[in-house]
Amino acid sequence: MSYSSEESSDEETQERSVIKIILLGQSGCGKTSIVMRWIDNSFTENTATTIGAAFYLKNLMIDEKMISIRLWDTSGQERFKSLAPLYYREAAGVILVLDIQDPLSFEKLEYWMNELRTNCNSLPIIGLAANKYDLFTDQQQQQEIFEKATKFAKNINAQIFQTSAKTGEGVEEIFEYVAKSVVQKHSSHLRFKKNNKTGQSRLVVGKTAQKQVKKEGGCC
Repeated sequence: MSYSSEESSDEETQERSVIKIILLGQSGCGKTSIVMRWIDNSFTENTATTIGAAFYLKNLMIDEKMISIRLWDTSGQERFKSLAPLYYREAAGVILVLDIQDPLSFEKLEYWMNELRTNCNSLPIIGLAANKYDLFTDQQQQQEIFEKATKFAKNINAQIFQTSAKTGEGVEEIFEYVAKSVVQKHSSHLRFKKNNKTGQSRLVVGKTAQKQVKKEGGCC
């Protein structure tokens, strides 16, 4: 499945560079709903479970340069674990989604971090989405859970955002944070590798396409 939020001419597409951001989290945590809120400003109460991965594209102006954000909405089901290397390859940013109403979603956070450590030479930029915030009715419980999530985010050097796909709270902010942080972090040695067949470029983190990725960060 693929989705593009903006149509472009061939000339515009050729001039545009791409960075890859992946979404990780337990099945049912709201990854697809967050993506659709950002891409299309829409919300569906009962979203179908993602099978394997879904792909989306949105253009974003970062530091006066138009960047195409290629989103990979990955399945949270472990039966797709064999596809993990494909998911993580060349990922420059990660949005880790937590359903703050679901204890299992909390337990699985470390699993997803282990997946990143296993499949990436060094960790990409990470944003932690404390999702489904609109469902809380107990303010004390809300504060306790958010503090727990904040502590986890600090331990993995991630920025945490309170998000709700239903209301839109925090969704724009987390995507823009991850995308802009990727570009800004690597601004001194940013390279875009051009695909001769499509004319499109993708982000290559490091001074060379492969050797420096291990030193500078990002998945390969």
